[in-house]
Amino acid sequence: MRAVLTAAVAVTATAALGAGVALAASASPAAVLHGCYVKTTGALRLLEPYRHQACPRGQMAVSWNVAGRQGKRGPTGRTGPAGSLPTPDLGRVATLDWWGGSFRGGKYGFSDPDGVAFDGTNVWIANAGGNSVTEIDPSDGAWVRTVSGRQYGFNGPAGIAFDGTHLWVANYEGNSVTEIEASDGAWVRTVSGRRYGFNGPAGIAFDGTHLWVTNIDDGSVTEIDASDGAWVRRLSAGPYRFVNPDGIAFDGTHLWVTNDGGSSVTEIDASDGAFVRTLSGGRYGFSFPAAIAFDGTHLWIANTAGSVTEIDASDGAWVQTLSGPTYGFDNPMGIAFDGTHLWVANYEGASVTEIDAANGSWVQTLSGAAYKFNFPIAIGFDGTHLWVANFNGNSVTEIDAG
Repeated sequence: MRAVLTAAVAVTATAALGAGVALAASASPAAVLHGCYVKTTGALRLLEPYRHQACPRGQMAVSWNVAGRQGKRGPTGRTGPAGSLPTPDLGRVATLDWWGGSFRGGKYGFSDPDGVAFDGTNVWIANAGGNSVTEIDPSDGAWVRTVSGRQYGFNGPAGIAFDGTHLWVANYEGNSVTEIEASDGAWVRTVSGRRYGFNGPAGIAFDGTHLWVTNIDDGSVTEIDASDGAWVRRLSAGPYRFVNPDGIAFDGTHLWVTNDGGSSVTEIDASDGAFVRTLSGGRYGFSFPAAIAFDGTHLWIANTAGSVTEIDASDGAWVQTLSGPTYGFDNPMGIAFDGTHLWVANYEGASVTEIDAANGSWVQTLSGAAYKFNFPIAIGFDGTHLWVANFNGNSVTEIDAG
Protein backbone atom coordinates (compact mmCIF):
# COMPACT_ATOMS: atom_id res chain seq x y z
CA MET A 1 0.00 0.00 0.00
CA ARG A 2 3.02 2.24 0.29
CA ALA A 3 3.82 2.03 -3.39
CA VAL A 4 3.38 5.10 -5.57
CA LEU A 5 0.02 5.48 -7.34
CA THR A 6 -0.09 8.09 -10.09
CA ALA A 7 -2.75 9.42 -12.39
CA ALA A 8 -0.99 7.71 -15.28
CA VAL A 9 -1.69 4.18 -14.04
CA ALA A 10 -3.10 1.81 -16.64
CA VAL A 11 -4.66 -1.50 -15.58
CA THR A 12 -3.11 -4.39 -17.47
CA ALA A 13 -3.59 -7.55 -15.43
CA THR A 14 -6.68 -9.58 -14.64
CA ALA A 15 -8.02 -9.77 -11.09
CA ALA A 16 -8.36 -12.85 -8.89
CA LEU A 17 -11.01 -13.42 -6.23
CA GLY A 18 -10.86 -15.22 -2.89
CA ALA A 19 -8.75 -15.51 0.22
CA GLY A 20 -5.05 -16.12 0.20
CA VAL A 21 -4.33 -14.60 -3.18
CA ALA A 22 -0.63 -13.87 -2.73
CA LEU A 23 0.80 -10.93 -4.63
CA ALA A 24 4.50 -11.46 -5.12
CA ALA A 25 6.68 -8.43 -5.75
CA SER A 26 7.80 -8.15 -9.35
CA ALA A 27 11.43 -8.26 -10.40
CA SER A 28 11.16 -4.52 -10.94
CA PRO A 29 8.93 -3.02 -8.21
CA ALA A 30 8.80 0.28 -10.06
CA ALA A 31 7.29 -1.42 -13.13
CA VAL A 32 4.22 -3.12 -11.65
CA LEU A 33 1.91 -2.15 -8.80
CA HIS A 34 -0.24 -4.58 -6.82
CA GLY A 35 -3.29 -3.97 -4.70
CA CYS A 36 -6.51 -5.26 -3.14
CA TYR A 37 -9.92 -3.93 -4.20
CA VAL A 38 -13.06 -4.06 -2.03
CA LYS A 39 -16.00 -4.32 -4.42
CA THR A 40 -18.60 -3.42 -1.79
CA THR A 41 -17.03 -0.08 -0.87
CA GLY A 42 -14.84 0.72 -3.85
CA ALA A 43 -11.79 1.07 -1.59
CA LEU A 44 -8.39 0.22 -3.05
CA ARG A 45 -5.23 -0.34 -1.04
CA LEU A 46 -1.76 -0.69 -2.49
CA LEU A 47 0.68 -3.35 -1.35
CA GLU A 48 4.32 -2.55 -0.70
CA PRO A 49 6.63 -3.96 -3.39
CA TYR A 50 8.87 -5.69 -0.85
CA ARG A 51 5.99 -7.28 1.10
CA HIS A 52 4.63 -10.64 -0.03
CA GLN A 53 1.07 -10.05 1.15
CA ALA A 54 -2.26 -11.66 0.32
CA CYS A 55 -5.68 -10.12 -0.24
CA PRO A 56 -8.16 -11.16 2.49
CA ARG A 57 -11.31 -13.07 1.59
CA GLY A 58 -13.79 -10.98 -0.36
CA GLN A 59 -11.16 -8.62 -1.77
CA MET A 60 -10.04 -8.63 -5.39
CA ALA A 61 -6.33 -8.84 -6.21
CA VAL A 62 -5.29 -6.48 -9.02
CA SER A 63 -2.02 -5.58 -10.70
CA TRP A 64 -1.21 -2.80 -13.15
CA ASN A 65 1.74 -1.13 -14.79
CA VAL A 66 2.95 2.34 -13.85
CA ALA A 67 2.70 4.03 -17.24
CA GLY A 68 0.08 3.68 -19.95
CA ARG A 69 0.28 4.68 -23.59
CA GLN A 70 1.86 8.00 -24.47
CA GLY A 71 -0.82 10.67 -24.74
CA LYS A 72 -0.95 13.54 -27.22
CA ARG A 73 1.52 16.34 -26.69
CA GLY A 74 -0.06 19.34 -25.01
CA PRO A 75 0.32 22.93 -26.12
CA THR A 76 3.57 24.71 -25.38
CA GLY A 77 3.32 27.40 -22.73
CA ARG A 78 4.51 30.96 -23.12
CA THR A 79 8.17 31.76 -22.53
CA GLY A 80 8.93 34.63 -20.19
CA PRO A 81 11.24 37.54 -21.01
CA ALA A 82 14.92 36.67 -21.25
CA GLY A 83 16.71 36.92 -17.93
CA SER A 84 13.49 37.21 -15.90
CA LEU A 85 13.24 35.62 -12.47
CA PRO A 86 10.13 34.51 -10.58
CA THR A 87 8.73 36.90 -8.00
CA PRO A 88 9.93 35.89 -4.52
CA ASP A 89 7.23 34.22 -2.39
CA LEU A 90 7.74 36.16 0.84
CA GLY A 91 4.99 34.21 2.59
CA ARG A 92 6.80 30.96 1.91
CA VAL A 93 10.05 32.33 3.29
CA ALA A 94 8.25 33.19 6.52
CA THR A 95 6.74 29.72 6.64
CA LEU A 96 10.12 28.10 6.16
CA ASP A 97 11.56 30.09 9.03
CA TRP A 98 8.77 28.86 11.33
CA TRP A 99 8.63 25.39 9.97
CA GLY A 100 12.08 23.98 10.58
CA GLY A 101 13.30 22.43 7.37
CA SER A 102 13.72 19.29 5.31
CA PHE A 103 16.75 17.09 5.72
CA ARG A 104 18.08 14.77 3.02
CA GLY A 105 21.15 13.67 1.12
CA GLY A 106 24.74 13.69 2.28
CA LYS A 107 25.55 11.81 5.45
CA TYR A 108 21.89 11.32 6.45
CA GLY A 109 21.66 8.25 4.25
CA PHE A 110 17.86 8.30 4.08
CA SER A 111 16.56 5.54 1.81
CA ASP A 112 12.81 4.85 1.90
CA PRO A 113 12.55 6.15 5.49
CA ASP A 114 9.70 4.18 7.07
CA GLY A 115 9.82 4.60 10.86
CA VAL A 116 10.46 7.39 13.39
CA ALA A 117 11.30 7.19 17.10
CA PHE A 118 12.50 9.69 19.72
CA ASP A 119 14.76 8.54 22.58
CA GLY A 120 14.44 11.64 24.75
CA THR A 121 17.52 13.19 23.19
CA ASN A 122 17.74 12.30 19.50
CA VAL A 123 15.47 11.20 16.68
CA TRP A 124 16.00 7.85 14.93
CA ILE A 125 14.84 7.03 11.41
CA ALA A 126 14.52 3.48 10.05
CA ASN A 127 15.53 3.33 6.37
CA ALA A 128 13.62 0.44 4.78
CA GLY A 129 15.46 0.76 1.48
CA GLY A 130 18.91 1.37 2.90
CA ASN A 131 19.05 -1.32 5.58
CA SER A 132 20.19 1.32 8.02
CA VAL A 133 19.06 3.60 10.85
CA THR A 134 19.87 7.31 10.93
CA GLU A 135 20.23 9.33 14.14
CA ILE A 136 19.69 13.10 14.06
CA ASP A 137 19.89 15.86 16.65
CA PRO A 138 16.43 17.48 16.94
CA SER A 139 17.86 20.75 18.23
CA ASP A 140 19.21 21.65 14.79
CA GLY A 141 18.54 18.62 12.57
CA ALA A 142 22.24 17.81 12.41
CA TRP A 143 23.32 14.32 11.40
CA VAL A 144 24.71 12.33 14.32
CA ARG A 145 25.36 8.92 12.77
CA THR A 146 24.01 6.30 10.41
CA VAL A 147 24.31 2.72 11.63
CA SER A 148 24.41 -0.18 9.19
CA GLY A 149 26.41 -3.25 8.30
CA ARG A 150 26.20 -7.02 8.59
CA GLN A 151 26.35 -7.13 12.38
CA TYR A 152 23.16 -5.07 12.77
CA GLY A 153 21.19 -7.42 10.55
CA PHE A 154 18.96 -4.68 9.19
CA ASN A 155 16.80 -6.01 6.38
CA GLY A 156 13.92 -3.80 5.34
CA PRO A 157 13.76 -2.01 8.73
CA ALA A 158 10.33 -0.48 9.26
CA GLY A 159 8.99 -0.17 12.81
CA ILE A 160 11.17 1.31 15.54
CA ALA A 161 10.57 1.83 19.28
CA PHE A 162 12.53 3.10 22.32
CA ASP A 163 12.51 1.26 25.67
CA GLY A 164 14.17 3.92 27.80
CA THR A 165 17.70 2.74 27.05
CA HIS A 166 17.75 0.93 23.72
CA LEU A 167 16.12 1.17 20.29
CA TRP A 168 14.38 -1.87 18.81
CA VAL A 169 14.03 -2.12 15.03
CA ALA A 170 11.61 -4.47 13.25
CA ASN A 171 13.23 -5.90 10.11
CA TYR A 172 10.32 -6.63 7.81
CA GLU A 173 12.29 -8.53 5.18
CA GLY A 174 14.67 -10.21 7.60
CA ASN A 175 12.02 -11.60 9.96
CA SER A 176 14.04 -10.33 12.88
CA VAL A 177 14.32 -7.50 15.41
CA THR A 178 17.56 -5.60 16.07
CA GLU A 179 18.40 -3.95 19.39
CA ILE A 180 20.82 -1.01 19.44
CA GLU A 181 22.23 1.18 22.19
CA ALA A 182 20.70 4.68 22.12
CA SER A 183 23.76 6.34 23.65
CA ASP A 184 26.15 5.44 20.84
CA GLY A 185 24.26 3.38 18.25
CA ALA A 186 26.20 0.22 19.11
CA TRP A 187 24.69 -3.13 18.16
CA VAL A 188 23.38 -5.09 21.14
CA ARG A 189 21.68 -8.12 19.59
CA THR A 190 19.49 -9.33 16.76
CA VAL A 191 16.72 -11.74 17.69
CA SER A 192 15.21 -14.16 15.19
CA GLY A 193 14.40 -17.81 14.69
CA ARG A 194 11.42 -20.17 14.65
CA ARG A 195 10.38 -19.60 18.25
CA TYR A 196 9.94 -15.85 17.81
CA GLY A 197 7.71 -16.47 14.82
CA PHE A 198 8.55 -13.20 13.10
CA ASN A 199 6.86 -13.07 9.71
CA GLY A 200 6.96 -9.65 8.13
CA PRO A 201 7.45 -7.77 11.43
CA ALA A 202 6.09 -4.26 10.89
CA GLY A 203 4.87 -2.47 14.02
CA ILE A 204 6.55 -2.45 17.41
CA ALA A 205 5.55 -1.01 20.81
CA PHE A 206 7.06 -0.97 24.31
CA ASP A 207 4.86 -1.52 27.39
CA GLY A 208 7.41 -0.58 30.03
CA THR A 209 8.84 -4.09 30.31
CA HIS A 210 8.30 -5.97 27.07
CA LEU A 211 8.26 -5.29 23.32
CA TRP A 212 5.31 -6.32 21.17
CA VAL A 213 5.84 -6.89 17.45
CA THR A 214 3.11 -7.22 14.82
CA ASN A 215 3.75 -9.82 12.12
CA ILE A 216 1.79 -8.47 9.18
CA ASP A 217 2.35 -11.47 6.90
CA ASP A 218 0.96 -14.27 9.05
CA GLY A 219 -1.51 -12.73 11.48
CA SER A 220 0.36 -12.85 14.78
CA VAL A 221 1.97 -10.72 17.49
CA THR A 222 5.26 -11.62 19.20
CA GLU A 223 6.16 -10.53 22.74
CA ILE A 224 9.80 -10.26 23.77
CA ASP A 225 11.52 -9.31 27.02
CA ALA A 226 13.30 -5.94 26.68
CA SER A 227 15.86 -6.85 29.34
CA ASP A 228 17.48 -9.63 27.31
CA GLY A 229 15.52 -10.05 24.08
CA ALA A 230 14.13 -13.40 25.21
CA TRP A 231 10.96 -14.76 23.61
CA VAL A 232 7.93 -14.53 25.91
CA ARG A 233 4.98 -15.61 23.76
CA ARG A 234 3.43 -15.46 20.32
CA LEU A 235 -0.25 -14.65 19.90
CA SER A 236 -2.17 -15.94 16.90
CA ALA A 237 -5.39 -17.62 15.72
CA GLY A 238 -8.24 -18.23 18.15
CA PRO A 239 -10.12 -15.13 19.30
CA TYR A 240 -7.41 -12.64 18.34
CA ARG A 241 -8.62 -12.44 14.73
CA PHE A 242 -5.41 -10.83 13.52
CA VAL A 243 -5.54 -10.15 9.78
CA ASN A 244 -2.40 -8.43 8.50
CA PRO A 245 -1.74 -6.78 11.90
CA ASP A 246 0.18 -3.58 11.31
CA GLY A 247 0.06 -0.72 13.84
CA ILE A 248 0.28 -1.23 17.59
CA ALA A 249 -0.04 1.11 20.58
CA PHE A 250 0.11 0.73 24.37
CA ASP A 251 -2.37 2.59 26.60
CA GLY A 252 -0.72 1.89 29.94
CA THR A 253 -2.55 -1.39 30.48
CA HIS A 254 -3.55 -2.88 27.14
CA LEU A 255 -2.15 -3.18 23.62
CA TRP A 256 -4.24 -2.18 20.61
CA VAL A 257 -3.47 -3.74 17.23
CA THR A 258 -4.79 -2.53 13.87
CA ASN A 259 -5.76 -5.28 11.44
CA ASP A 260 -5.03 -3.77 8.06
CA GLY A 261 -6.56 -6.69 6.18
CA GLY A 262 -9.47 -7.24 8.53
CA SER A 263 -10.74 -3.70 9.00
CA SER A 264 -10.73 -4.18 12.75
CA VAL A 265 -8.76 -3.40 15.92
CA THR A 266 -7.83 -6.04 18.52
CA GLU A 267 -7.28 -5.25 22.20
CA ILE A 268 -5.03 -7.48 24.30
CA ASP A 269 -3.98 -7.45 27.95
CA ALA A 270 -0.29 -6.54 28.25
CA SER A 271 0.10 -8.44 31.53
CA ASP A 272 -0.47 -11.87 30.00
CA GLY A 273 -1.34 -11.40 26.34
CA ALA A 274 -4.93 -12.40 26.96
CA PHE A 275 -7.51 -11.45 24.35
CA VAL A 276 -9.84 -8.66 25.48
CA ARG A 277 -11.97 -7.74 22.46
CA THR A 278 -11.99 -7.10 18.73
CA LEU A 279 -13.67 -3.96 17.42
CA SER A 280 -15.17 -3.97 13.93
CA GLY A 281 -18.19 -3.08 11.83
CA GLY A 282 -20.89 -0.54 12.54
CA ARG A 283 -19.90 3.00 13.29
CA TYR A 284 -16.19 2.29 13.74
CA GLY A 285 -15.69 2.80 10.04
CA PHE A 286 -12.39 0.92 10.00
CA SER A 287 -11.12 0.64 6.44
CA PHE A 288 -7.62 -0.76 6.11
CA PRO A 289 -6.55 0.64 9.52
CA ALA A 290 -2.79 1.12 9.74
CA ALA A 291 -1.28 3.58 12.22
CA ILE A 292 -2.61 4.09 15.75
CA ALA A 293 -1.86 6.61 18.51
CA PHE A 294 -2.93 6.99 22.17
CA ASP A 295 -3.70 10.43 23.63
CA GLY A 296 -3.92 9.41 27.28
CA THR A 297 -7.64 8.62 27.12
CA HIS A 298 -8.59 7.70 23.59
CA LEU A 299 -7.10 5.81 20.65
CA TRP A 300 -6.92 7.35 17.19
CA ILE A 301 -6.71 5.03 14.19
CA ALA A 302 -5.65 6.13 10.70
CA ASN A 303 -7.73 4.30 8.09
CA THR A 304 -5.80 4.29 4.84
CA ALA A 305 -9.04 4.46 2.84
CA GLY A 306 -9.33 8.08 4.03
CA SER A 307 -10.56 8.59 7.59
CA VAL A 308 -9.54 8.61 11.25
CA THR A 309 -11.50 6.76 13.95
CA GLU A 310 -11.49 7.73 17.62
CA ILE A 311 -12.29 5.11 20.28
CA ASP A 312 -12.46 5.17 24.06
CA ALA A 313 -9.57 3.16 25.54
CA SER A 314 -11.57 2.32 28.68
CA ASP A 315 -14.11 0.14 26.89
CA GLY A 316 -13.39 0.28 23.18
CA ALA A 317 -16.52 2.32 22.53
CA TRP A 318 -16.72 4.27 19.29
CA VAL A 319 -16.41 8.04 19.78
CA GLN A 320 -16.35 9.41 16.26
CA THR A 321 -15.00 8.88 12.76
CA LEU A 322 -13.45 11.87 11.02
CA SER A 323 -13.60 12.17 7.24
CA GLY A 324 -14.52 14.55 4.45
CA PRO A 325 -12.80 17.18 2.28
CA THR A 326 -12.03 19.54 5.18
CA TYR A 327 -9.64 17.07 6.83
CA GLY A 328 -7.82 16.33 3.59
CA PHE A 329 -7.11 12.71 4.51
CA ASP A 330 -5.55 10.92 1.55
CA ASN A 331 -4.24 7.45 2.36
CA PRO A 332 -3.27 8.43 5.93
CA MET A 333 -0.41 6.17 7.01
CA GLY A 334 1.13 7.78 10.10
CA ILE A 335 -0.29 9.43 13.21
CA ALA A 336 1.25 11.04 16.30
CA PHE A 337 0.00 12.88 19.41
CA ASP A 338 1.77 16.01 20.67
CA GLY A 339 -0.01 16.36 24.00
CA THR A 340 -2.85 18.44 22.59
CA HIS A 341 -3.29 17.69 18.92
CA LEU A 342 -3.05 14.74 16.55
CA TRP A 343 -0.95 14.93 13.39
CA VAL A 344 -1.78 12.66 10.48
CA ALA A 345 0.62 11.94 7.60
CA ASN A 346 -1.28 11.66 4.29
CA TYR A 347 0.84 9.34 2.19
CA GLU A 348 -0.74 10.05 -1.18
CA GLY A 349 -1.84 13.58 -0.34
CA ALA A 350 1.69 14.87 0.27
CA SER A 351 0.35 16.61 3.34
CA VAL A 352 -0.04 16.47 7.11
CA THR A 353 -3.37 17.15 8.83
CA GLU A 354 -3.57 18.55 12.35
CA ILE A 355 -6.67 17.83 14.45
CA ASP A 356 -7.69 18.86 17.95
CA ALA A 357 -7.70 15.82 20.26
CA ALA A 358 -10.31 17.45 22.51
CA ASN A 359 -13.09 17.24 19.94
CA GLY A 360 -11.64 15.95 16.68
CA SER A 361 -12.04 19.29 14.93
CA TRP A 362 -9.81 20.16 11.99
CA VAL A 363 -7.03 22.66 12.79
CA GLN A 364 -5.00 22.87 9.58
CA THR A 365 -3.59 20.84 6.71
CA LEU A 366 0.03 21.46 5.81
CA SER A 367 1.10 20.98 2.20
CA GLY A 368 2.95 22.65 -0.63
CA ALA A 369 6.46 22.78 -2.02
CA ALA A 370 7.97 24.36 1.07
CA TYR A 371 7.32 21.29 3.25
CA LYS A 372 8.74 18.92 0.64
CA PHE A 373 6.39 16.14 1.66
CA ASN A 374 6.90 13.20 -0.67
CA PHE A 375 4.72 10.24 0.28
CA PRO A 376 4.91 10.96 4.03
CA ILE A 377 4.54 7.61 5.76
CA ALA A 378 5.55 7.94 9.42
CA ILE A 379 5.54 10.72 11.98
CA GLY A 380 7.04 11.17 15.45
CA PHE A 381 7.00 13.85 18.16
CA ASP A 382 10.05 14.97 20.16
CA GLY A 383 8.29 17.17 22.71
CA THR A 384 8.46 20.29 20.56
CA HIS A 385 8.60 19.36 16.90
CA LEU A 386 7.12 16.72 14.61
CA TRP A 387 9.36 14.66 12.34
CA VAL A 388 7.85 13.29 9.14
CA ALA A 389 9.49 10.50 7.13
CA ASN A 390 9.04 11.01 3.38
CA PHE A 391 9.23 7.50 1.95
CA ASN A 392 9.71 8.41 -1.71
CA GLY A 393 11.57 11.64 -1.04
CA ASN A 394 14.37 10.01 0.96
CA SER A 395 14.01 12.92 3.36
CA VAL A 396 12.62 13.94 6.73
CA THR A 397 10.56 17.08 7.29
CA GLU A 398 10.55 18.89 10.63
CA ILE A 399 7.42 20.78 11.75
CA ASP A 400 6.96 23.06 14.74
CA ALA A 401 4.08 21.64 16.81
CA GLY A 402 3.39 25.07 18.27
